[in-house]
Parts: sequence; C-alpha cells; structure tokens
Amino acid sequence: MEKAAGFIWEKFPHLARFSLFSVLNIASGNYSDSQPGSLPSYTTICLTIFIFRGEPDVYYRRHALCYFTSPTDRNFHETVHVQRVNDESPWDVEQVHSEMDWTLSVRYISHVNAGTLSIPKGEEMMPVDIVSRTPVTDKERDWNCLNFILEGLEQIVGKGLQAQEWYDSVQKELIDKLLDGAVT
Repeated sequence: MEKAAGFIWEKFPHLARFSLFSVLNIASGNYSDSQPGSLPSYTTICLTIFIFRGEPDVYYRRHALCYFTSPTDRNFHETVHVQRVNDESPWDVEQVHSEMDWTLSVRYISHVNAGTLSIPKGEEMMPVDIVSRTPVTDKERDWNCLNFILEGLEQIVGKGLQAQEWYDSVQKELIDKLLDGAVT
C-alpha cells in the first residue's frame, strides 16, 4: 500500500496533500465532493504555445506566446508573452484576457499543443500567474520570449503541476517548430 502511495505522489505531486484514502477513492470511482477530506473539483487547463515569424525571419527572432484555455470553462482565455520595443529596451510581460484566434495572424507559423493541467476549481489563474511572474530583468543579451515561455513551463513543473518529462517533450517540439523553415 505504501509503495502505491509513493508511486501516486511521485507521478502526481499535486495530490500529495491528500490522504491515500482520498486518492484511492477517486481512482476507484468512489469519489464525491461531499465526502469529508475528498479531493476538490478540478478544472482542465489547456496550454498552447503559438509561434510567429520575426523580422528578419531567423529562429532567434521568432516570437512565442502561451495561450491558456479550458474545455470546462468556455470563458477562460488567457495569453501571456513578453516583448520589447527594441533590442535595448526592457522586456514587458503582457497578458490578454480574452479569446484570441492566434492562427489568423499573418505572422503565424505553427503551434505546440502543450497538454493539460488539472487545477483546483477557483484557482484557474494559477498557471497563468506562474508563467507571467517569470523574471524578465537581469537577463543575458540573447534572452528572448522563447526563454520566457520555457522558464515559465519550468516553474509549472517546479510547482508540481506537471512532470519533467512533459517539459522535455514540449521543449523538444517547440524547438523543432521554431527552427522549421527559419534562416539559420
């Protein structure tokens, strides 16, 4: 039993605050919101990373942003990205709090479906806030919006909302799509 609990909490660290009894109840289908000590209701948050052409269209000038949506809350649409006016100006974190079809941009190249997160109801902004709080000051000269997105995803892993394997997979696909067709 303890071995099973260790496996569950290793694979799903966000469940570690719940008793083994509660976790096993949800796994067996004996879960109810009304049970004392039961797991709270969760909202599924989908992450999509969009990639856009830069000027000039070289891989290190391409732009990336993170778009959060939810199939269970049709009104949940959040975008987080960084940009700056020129190479000498500071980076600014920008958020868009509305539905966007980023594929309609003339600069749109591709996107990465980065999977989902299970977030307790009422805390849906948690992953958005984690990414938007990624530090943007005191960065090396070649730091850019891609680094911002990747560092934000690392923070999501650090908070136990996803596994390192997820990050590695998303990073690989993002880099592949970022380089695809770019002048190197």
